[in-house]
Parts: sequence; C-alpha cells; structure tokens
Amino acid sequence: MQIMCQSNNATGDVPFAAQHEYLRRGDIIGIVGFPGRTNPKNRATGELSIFAREVILLTPCLHMMPTEHYGFKDQEQRHRKRHLDLIMNQRVRDTFIKRGKMIEYVRQFFKDRDFLEVETPMMNQIAGGATAKPFKTYHNAYDQELFMRVAPELYLKQLVVGGLERVFELGKQFRNEDADLTHNPEFTTCEFYMAYADVYDVMEITEELVSGMAVHVTGGEQTVFHAQNGEEFNINWAKRKW
Repeated sequence: MQIMCQSNNATGDVPFAAQHEYLRRGDIIGIVGFPGRTNPKNRATGELSIFAREVILLTPCLHMMPTEHYGFKDQEQRHRKRHLDLIMNQRVRDTFIKRGKMIEYVRQFFKDRDFLEVETPMMNQIAGGATAKPFKTYHNAYDQELFMRVAPELYLKQLVVGGLERVFELGKQFRNEDADLTHNPEFTTCEFYMAYADVYDVMEITEELVSGMAVHVTGGEQTVFHAQNGEEFNINWAKRKW
C-alpha cells in the first residue's frame, strides 16, 4: 500500500520533512490518515493510497537491510537468520503458509472420518516403533536414561488395542542419523491407525488424503513434481495419476 505524505495534510507534532531523515528501510511505522487515489480524476491510473495525517515510528530497524537488488541469497545466513529470510523472500513466507494449510487440512480430513487426535510420549524407555538411531536424554527425578522417540507407532497401536479404533497423531520424531536434502534429525510425521482395515484401505485413505490436500493447498488439480535428478513429472491429483 502506497503512503502519500503531503505537508498540507499533516496534523502531527513532527513535520513529515523532519521525520524523513530518520526513517529507514525495515522500520515498522503506523499511519493515521484517509484512503484515496493519487489521480482521483482517473481511477484507471490513480494508485490506491493512504494520505497520511500522521506518521508514527513503532519499531526501528537497528541493522542495515540487504538491498532488494541483490537480495538475501546466502544459504548459510538464510538458515541462521530465518527472520531476515522471511522479510526478504516472499517464497519462504509462502512455504510457511502452505505448511500451515497442510496441517489444517490433515487434521480436518481425519476428524471428518471419526479419527481421534492423540498425543503420545516423546521420551521412551526403549527406542521402538522403527529401526533408527535415537537421541538420548536423562531424567533426573527417575535417575533413568530415556530415548527421544523415533516413531509413535507402538503407543498408537496400544490405543487401538485398548478400544480407540481410529487414532492419528501429528507430531515430532527424532533420529540421530545423517542429514541431507531429504533427511532432518527433527521432523514431523502423521501416523494413523484404523481397526479392521487392511493395506488396501490404508492405501485408499492415503491417496485421498494427499490428492485432496494438494488441491486444497495449490487451488488446482495439476502440479509439477521436481525430482532430485532434475526430471519433472506432471501430476493430476483429480485422477490420482502420477
């Protein structure tokens, strides 16, 4: 949104010209004013703007921001300064938003099918549920070594055996192994279990979940998958063909 600061509209204690010297890129400011167009006689060319009566500095930016021309591209710095990466790169913000939509969709998908969302322990006496090297921790009160979970499978199956016939969990897993483009030592999974279902039921539910989520997040039925070897594949989520 464009802000128009004209001295004849100013009502604040500090003139606009005096503030101009102290405002910097990255500052967060508040505007008191009224909406309008820069060329009210021609709505096609006049840009929608806020005509300021007062400009208030809410939060100053204490460090020099990267220029828009060069951007913020260094991978090491981007991961160490995620806040700056979010400010400078719209695609990063879009990724966070899409992830939120995915989590929202998964929860609603299972709730619509009478699944109960549960939380199972993240610290276990054994590293069970999958074959992976665990992270170790120590519980002082119990004087006992514990393992960060590598999978929630065992507890979820106990819930099904106990009579909760449809359960799912969205949660963190931890594996003390190599890290690369497709593996992270801390990651999020979704596991679901349903009594009286076989492998074909699980396959059908999974396909329905993934295809519906893709349409929900992207807004369309066609997407392109970029493989690590550089190949691209067209995916039709409506027909579930890939």
